[in-house]
Amino acid sequence: MISDSIIILAAGASTRMKNSNFQNKSIDYHQTVDNNKSKSLIGFGKESKPFISFLISNISNSGFKNVYIVVPENSEYFKKYFNQRVKKELKIKINLSFQLVPKNRSKPLGTADAVYQTMEQFPELKLKPFCICNGDNLYSIASLKKIRLSKFNYAFIAYDSKGLEFSQKKISSFSVIQLDNENRLVNIIEKPPVKLIPKFVDKNGKIRINMNLIKFSAKSSFDFFRECPLNEKRNEKEISDVILNIVKYKKNYFHGITVFEHVPDLTCKSDILVVAKYLE
Repeated sequence: MISDSIIILAAGASTRMKNSNFQNKSIDYHQTVDNNKSKSLIGFGKESKPFISFLISNISNSGFKNVYIVVPENSEYFKKYFNQRVKKELKIKINLSFQLVPKNRSKPLGTADAVYQTMEQFPELKLKPFCICNGDNLYSIASLKKIRLSKFNYAFIAYDSKGLEFSQKKISSFSVIQLDNENRLVNIIEKPPVKLIPKFVDKNGKIRINMNLIKFSAKSSFDFFRECPLNEKRNEKEISDVILNIVKYKKNYFHGITVFEHVPDLTCKSDILVVAKYLE
């Protein structure tokens, strides 16, 4: 079934961005911005439009009708940028979902918790298939269309690592995926060491990367988001664990949609210049 709704994950602490030590006079202004608010709100172009606006534009042009942006609780910055004027310009329905932080924690509980809280705040997401994506990646209209129109209940964009044009070090900050002969998910390896990445080459000589452009069947996935355990290594609830549990216990297949293309990514300060050039 086609999905008309997509959840943008933008409530993370942006730790890698804030802790990166890249120095360049041409991005001093951007550094100030990203250290005080979400990196998805860093301004680009002559009008200094927030990065997430470019993403939402692509989402709208790919046919999605409803956008749910997961933001930190009491986020005044997002409220400011996504006022009625911006919503009207983007010609798409925008909803803000606030990810509450448990009292015993200093930062959000993870990406799976972000989706769960959004489904709780917007019950319509429990009834129809929806997609998710990162707020710091600029996915192409073509890939957004592919995931939205996928005939599968569960699917994700499986990026060719060479097409992404990232260094091996940067590749290791994402998750490597293994597919079977029918492009169905076999395993997800989160943030593998650089030296181990070559071991995950498939029969076609490709290393496939998951960048969280994923489609879920709402009715059968909600319980998995709600019951997602804490990841032992990161002490957070990870979407990758939800995916693997769905495959394991529901015997549903996650189908990889193979794509060869670059995805502008805003993980560290050094990425700001790259993204700025791409958006010129």
